[in-house]
Formats: sequence, structure tokens, C-alpha cells
Amino acid sequence: MIKSLKYVITLTLLMGLAFSQSIQGNWDLNAAIVEYTYEVREFDSPEDSANGSYAVTASWPSSAAAAAGMGYTHTLLSYDIGDTITVALVPLVNETLLQMFGVAMNVDLNDDGTFTINEGSTYPTTETENCSTFATVPSVSEAGTWTSTPGFTHPDDANAYSMGWGISLSSVFAQFNAADLVNGQYGVDYGVGTDMENWGMVTIDYEDADHTVPTDLEIFWEAHDGVASGLGVNDAGQLNGFTGVPVSPADTVTVHNMEAYLYYYENDLWQSLAWTGDSISDLTVPILGGSGHPIDPTNSETFTIDPVTGDTLPVGVVDANHGYLFDPAGGDGVPFSGDEALAPTGYFFTYNFLEASGTFSGVLEGALAAGADLESALTAAADSVAFIYVGSDTSAAIAAGVASSIYADYVACLGTGASADDCAPILQAGPTMTLIGVTQNCPDCWVDDSDFDYDPYEGVGRLVFEVDNRCIPDNTTQRVNTFWTYAGSSTEVDEDAPIAQEFTLYGNYPNPFNPETKIRFATEKFSDVTVTIYSILGEKVTVAHNGELSSGTYDITWYGTDSNGNKVPSGVYFYEVRSDDRIQKGKMLLLK
Repeated sequence: MIKSLKYVITLTLLMGLAFSQSIQGNWDLNAAIVEYTYEVREFDSPEDSANGSYAVTASWPSSAAAAAGMGYTHTLLSYDIGDTITVALVPLVNETLLQMFGVAMNVDLNDDGTFTINEGSTYPTTETENCSTFATVPSVSEAGTWTSTPGFTHPDDANAYSMGWGISLSSVFAQFNAADLVNGQYGVDYGVGTDMENWGMVTIDYEDADHTVPTDLEIFWEAHDGVASGLGVNDAGQLNGFTGVPVSPADTVTVHNMEAYLYYYENDLWQSLAWTGDSISDLTVPILGGSGHPIDPTNSETFTIDPVTGDTLPVGVVDANHGYLFDPAGGDGVPFSGDEALAPTGYFFTYNFLEASGTFSGVLEGALAAGADLESALTAAADSVAFIYVGSDTSAAIAAGVASSIYADYVACLGTGASADDCAPILQAGPTMTLIGVTQNCPDCWVDDSDFDYDPYEGVGRLVFEVDNRCIPDNTTQRVNTFWTYAGSSTEVDEDAPIAQEFTLYGNYPNPFNPETKIRFATEKFSDVTVTIYSILGEKVTVAHNGELSSGTYDITWYGTDSNGNKVPSGVYFYEVRSDDRIQKGKMLLLK
């Protein structure tokens, strides 16, 4: 099984703010904006060699059949190293969107350089399994440590303070450095192309200019796959991240637009094609690689506006796992100019075209391997295709003309000083030229089989391709802005309390309470402490604290919320304080 995790909201944002202003307390995530850039990289790890690809492909009749040698695979797109596969934006800009995606994050930040991601927190990721990438929102809880660099009070807002931050210890999340915002410069001391590509910063808003009680956090970080971040690498430090590509950009409008164009401007061609007219209603599958409706700024029906980015997008664009190959433009990009490889089969990749391509290439390679010269091999290949439709005399005549034309173009190409590899694409015109020759000599030979999907009994028709799952080796860059609201001090130590002599639970106060209460206890030793809230039915409501505490007397605040941050109803609740293997329990009443 191939499996790769890409963290969408990597909780390194909870690390390190070592400075005089306190940020200790409980924090709720209320917005996150994540931008991912996926860039093609070189093969590096054994995983890449076993499963990686630089091409997006589609197969007929299916990916499985083609992989078993019983089908055909067509390259839709090829990548070069350094190409950007995609830039993905995840704009969870408010609490409503966070809830829609199942994201609920609650953390404790401590001024001693530690943090706790509390139980019940979740975060979104993309998971890639067997080259298929999909979204998931797993749970997370962890304790770790953070670092920071000196910062500055904003000159235009005395209540705001910005500084660098970074991770110093985490068993789950990436490593980031705290940027020097005071003496450093982006692009020189930190950021892309510097020795500190993985960096972060935080801006803390306080109630007043004394910076005593925080109200909000805005945390930004930039991270790249590699050993320094711990993302996208295997245990040997080799890059092994990849993007699963199980779908292809496609559209639902190209065919209909082309038919309208032909009807009004190329009516003779419109009447001659098999799929135009009444047959177009049978076209229900998207066109792989289709770019959508041409945007006309004066016609609002041709575009939509992305509500988040404000980008103008063409209508009709979809991501498709199945679709037709349809190309009315060819290499020059001009529709119906005469260079279209699929012209003889109605500009669709049909079974007739597949048969002609396979026959032509097979006979050509066989003849060359047997010692035939190129022109003779081309003649044999074209004759084999034409003979499918017409008698031997006609097929021979068609083949002679096709071979002579292709051979002349090939020799002329070599005469320019180009290599045989550079001139090889000229030979690929053979199937198209042969089918055109058949159509010219036999208009009723049904070369154009584009008026219906493939019929296995007739052995003709449009082919519906399945997009193959391909693993494109990538180096991922994530740029994340997160926004947090102060929920109060959740863990407080009573410095004036007597030295604890034993593990003791003092109860909660106030009791009854609304909207919050403090659970007070003491522990005489360093221990792993968990404070869990239960309903009267014994169901776990939330975990108010989960982490190691030194000896002392503590107040743990519960804000009357469940693990998802939702307010719980009035009623009786129980709490359990566990210090290592010792347990104390209490009861409290929430009244609203």
C-alpha cells in the first residue's frame, strides 16, 4: 500500500513564544487559510522508483485492463522537474467553515515553552493511498515544546506584538524555526532560497498596551518538504512525498461549442460528421483536458467568480475520472485547420482510430525489424490499415501515396540537421493520413465512428477513457495563516498554597456554576495528569487537561463545552482527576 500524509493545518503553530508577555492559557482555532504548492521533483526514494510517474495518463477500457495488457493507455500530460502540479487553497475563513469540515482545535499554551493539543481536537489533512489523494480529518492530541525570537510592539497598534516562533520538540508535526523579525529580512535571512526556509511568526493581540491579557493570535508559517521540516521524507531522509492524480481537468461545454461553431461557420463539415446534429444529445461524458467556456467579459453566462479568491473562472470545468478524448484544434491550436490527428474519426478518439494506430505502428516496427527500408515499411503499414476498409487494389494505392508523402517529409526533416528522434513524430501521421485516404476513396466505409460510444459487438464507437491513478513525485510548500481566540487560563498553579504532601482533590468552585468552573487538586510529585468530564450517563464530554504537571496545587478551568467546543446543556456532570495510576472523582452542577 502506498500511503502519504500531507498536513493541511499542521499544529506547529502552537510552539514557542519565549518572551516577557504572557500568552499562557486556553486557545480555540476560529479560522485557517492554507495554501499548498506542489512542485515536481526528481526521483529520490525507493518509493519513487517503484510507484512514481511524471505523466498523467488515461486508459481504455479501464486502468486495470490496460495494466494487464488488455487495453490502451494514452498520455494526457507530461511534467518536467520543477513544474508546478497545482496550487491549492483551503480557505476555512470562519468558524462555520471549520465546523463544516469537522475541524475543532483547542490548545493550551504555557509560558514555560510547552504546549498541549487537547483531546477532542481535529485537523484536516490530505491522505494519498494507492495514488488517490483524498481529504480526511483525524483526531490529534500531543504535548510538545516551542521556541521563539525577540519581537516588537506594532508602531501603529500598541496592543499588538509580533515575533518569530518555531517548534523545538514534537513527535507528530514538522520542525519550524523562529524567524528573527527584528534583525532579519525575508528572502535573505529566512524564507525561500535561504538557510531558514522553514520559518514562522506570531502576532498576539492584548487587551491593553501593558500586554497582560491576550485576546487573539494570528500565526503564520511556511514549510517545505525535506529533512529540516520532517515532512515528505522517509526514515533515510530521502524525499518520498507525492501527489496522487486520479482525475483530470475536463469540461462539459467544448463539444457543444464546437458543434455550434460548425453549424454556423462550417456547415458542410457539420453535416459530414457523425456526431453532430441529433447524435450530440448522446454525448454525456466530459472531455478530458477541456478548458471550459471561452470567457466573454460581457456575457456573465460564460464565467463564474470564485467567492474566496475573486478569480474569474470559465464555466463548464470539472474534475473527471472518465471522459472522451476530443481534439478539434490539433498542434496549432486553431480549430479545423487541417492538422488534427483525429479528424477522420470526427475529432474523437474512437475504436477505429485506436485500431488504425495499433495496426500501423505494429506493422511498421515489424517491417523495419525484418530489414525493410523505411519507405517500404511505411507502405506496408498504411496498406494494412487501408485493407481493413477497402479492397487490395485500392488499399495499395492509398498506401503508396501515404508512404511517399511521409517519407518525403521525414527525409526533408533529416536534411535540416535534425536527429532521427527529432523527426520521428512525422511517422505518427501515418494512421491519420491512411484513414483520410480511405474516406476519400470510400465515403461510405464508416471510418468516422463518432456517433455513439463503443459497441463491442460492432467493434466501433467513441472510447470512454478512465484516468489512471498516478503518483507524481512532488516537493510540497505550505503557507498557512491561522487565527485563534483566547478562551481563558485553563491550568493555573497556586504558588501560595502549602507544599503538597499527597494527591488530593479539593472539589470544584463555584458549584453550581455558569458558564465556567475550576477543578482544584494537588499532587505531591511530578506526574501525568488527566482531567476528564463525563455526563450523568457516563459519556465522556471532554478532556479539560491532559499532560505532565510538577508537584503543586492546580486549578483546571472547564468552560462548559464538549470536545468540539459546543456549549453543553444544564445538568449534573462528573469529573475524574487521574495522576499516573491514582484517581479522584467529583460531581458538579451546571445551571443556565
